[in-house]
Amino acid sequence: MEGFDAATYGERFADVYDEWYGAVSDVTATVDAVAALAGGRPVLELGVGTGRLAVPLAERALEVHGMDASAAMLERLATKAAAAGVTVHAHRGDFADVDVAVPGGFAVVLVAFNTLFNLTDTGAQRRCLAAVARRLAPDGVLAVEAFVPEPDSVAPGGAVTPTVIEADRVVLQVTQSDPEAQTITGSVVSITEAGIRLRPWRIRWATPDELDAMATDAGLARAERWGDWDRRPFDDDSPKHVTLYRPTGQ
Repeated sequence: MEGFDAATYGERFADVYDEWYGAVSDVTATVDAVAALAGGRPVLELGVGTGRLAVPLAERALEVHGMDASAAMLERLATKAAAAGVTVHAHRGDFADVDVAVPGGFAVVLVAFNTLFNLTDTGAQRRCLAAVARRLAPDGVLAVEAFVPEPDSVAPGGAVTPTVIEADRVVLQVTQSDPEAQTITGSVVSITEAGIRLRPWRIRWATPDELDAMATDAGLARAERWGDWDRRPFDDDSPKHVTLYRPTGQ
């Protein structure tokens, strides 16, 4: 997508992110699981956004770091953390190249709710996994939450779907899929009498098996796979997965 870079999503969605996506997944279950894995040691969240997860993690008295390319997202993160009376160490940058480190390494690196797929090509995803492997403690864990794609059901082409129709506002979801490249490009188009607002997004999805293979190449081995943060079993009917990877010491 021309004009789209690592910061574009956050810059365009920051003002509505909490309203639209604040309850997109179970915050309590996620925080409980990550805090248990961390065992009181430092946590890094990639694509931290407005702090939907990072702030409640910091409220568990954890040292929490967050990385995001969007200044607008990080501004909202700072406001929310201050209001909660906690500290989240914010780092601005493209998390395809993780350069955040703590002495001894992170106990947990978290990539929640499809955020890894916001890296829009295989090379960026591979660089991210390799960088994470270097930033983890020897007994640390990378926790990835992602939907399970169904490649056979993804047809090439575009679609326009109305999501809101009101007297003074219409919101359209415009998407274009490329199954061969494993990409979906879209924009949320808000139309009001005052004008039109475009919120573009793009993902490059991967199957769980493909993620496992990329992780192996990066020096990470799959340790566990759950159907959700409550540790329910993962099976062929699971629409999402939470996968834990640990360094192999390569």
